[in-house]
Amino acid sequence: MTRLAACLAPALILLATLPAAGAPRSVRAGDLTVSIAAEPAPPRGGETRLDLTLAGPGGQPIEGATLTFVWDMPAMGAMPEMRGNGEVKLQGGGRYAIQYPLPMSGDWFLSVGIDAPGRAHEELKMKVAPGRPGFTVDEAGAPAGRAIMVPLARQQLIGVTFGTVAMRPLALTLRAAGRVEVDERNLSEVTLKYEAFVQKLLVAETGRTVRRGQPLAVVYSPDLLSAEEELLAARRTGAAGPLAAGLERRLAYWDLSPAQMQAIERGKADGRLTIVAPAGGVVLEKNVVEGTRVEPGTPLYRIGNLGRVWVQAAVAEREAAFLSVGQPARVRLPALPEPLEARVAFVAPMVDEKTRTIEARLEIKNPRLALRPGMFADVDIQAPLGTRLSVPDGALLLTGEHRYAFVDRGGGRLQPVEVEVGAQAGELVEVRSGLSAGDRVALGATFLLSSEAKLRDALPRWGDGGEAR
Repeated sequence: MTRLAACLAPALILLATLPAAGAPRSVRAGDLTVSIAAEPAPPRGGETRLDLTLAGPGGQPIEGATLTFVWDMPAMGAMPEMRGNGEVKLQGGGRYAIQYPLPMSGDWFLSVGIDAPGRAHEELKMKVAPGRPGFTVDEAGAPAGRAIMVPLARQQLIGVTFGTVAMRPLALTLRAAGRVEVDERNLSEVTLKYEAFVQKLLVAETGRTVRRGQPLAVVYSPDLLSAEEELLAARRTGAAGPLAAGLERRLAYWDLSPAQMQAIERGKADGRLTIVAPAGGVVLEKNVVEGTRVEPGTPLYRIGNLGRVWVQAAVAEREAAFLSVGQPARVRLPALPEPLEARVAFVAPMVDEKTRTIEARLEIKNPRLALRPGMFADVDIQAPLGTRLSVPDGALLLTGEHRYAFVDRGGGRLQPVEVEVGAQAGELVEVRSGLSAGDRVALGATFLLSSEAKLRDALPRWGDGGEAR
């Protein structure tokens, strides 16, 4: 009875002992049935063989599967880990043989990977020890379908609580890294439309705040001087009409202000011009020094208004389907004590090929200029999913690619049910199949319940003396 009592410990992972060679043990791997036999039995040191037969749900043999095999003994003290592979041979009829060595006594751990055509990857874990009878197979997972009896006192002892499957409003939280940038609509560049030389800089450094119309630099241009003198000559000769109008229009196209035009009309043509800020903001770039020769179109200054900025959030490509304009967001920056509220104003139409992210733009008012271009931010975007059938995530037990929930059937009976899930929304998980609204499911100790379910399934294999048959 000692072994039986030990096996009833709730946290024990059940290991189903294989019988001797010639009486193979069948286990499940996804929708496959795998029959395993070992030779020799009990195993001895040296060459050893596993015989596997793969069958589909209808019992049909599975041909063409690819099997991988690894044997391993963990490091112990000064002895390093020992690890190797086996030789897989196809026998036909869904039968496969794996030849491998057991170099010494002790516990050896075996792993068989199964890649059958048209099926997901499956893996079997086994343990063998030379000199001991049988192999053991770790059959992870809860046997869905058959209810187990767990009395109320037992539920309380192992910490089982319950929740309800229900229709609930779900919302995903899309977490992304963000960066503060200047609002491109509030950028201004100061350029010239004629060749000139910078005589004096009135704003000589970046980072300066300037107002609209503030003088930035004084330039001298031979082209400007020539145009001014032509206009003055036309005025002195009394020329009017298209000639004078064309000369005035030329100077206006060169961005001369009405006051500067009036100065020329008063006979003050010297080819010098004071360049002023076209908009208020911060000088982000200054590309000239005194004496610089400036070609037409060369930017002298770039000015940005930081009263409203962008936060560009890089959202993972896999979450692109949940992202849309108008979603609420929360922005946290190390420089600010409280998070800022914002909304998604724009979603980029393309994915960045290097980072595999999609850009979501948030617009934030910045009256105190606390947000500065280049700052990093953590962004949480709320993506509502609508009302969907959901279950608390604590009710689900993950075993490989499958998820199970224990449904309360009354009278202490808990039935393991396989569940197909959808989106994860915080502590709730969308249910696509397997559960219905109103189902009462176990929330705590699902791993212990899984162990109990497997023990109940194993008890018929034990004799009165507690020894495995």
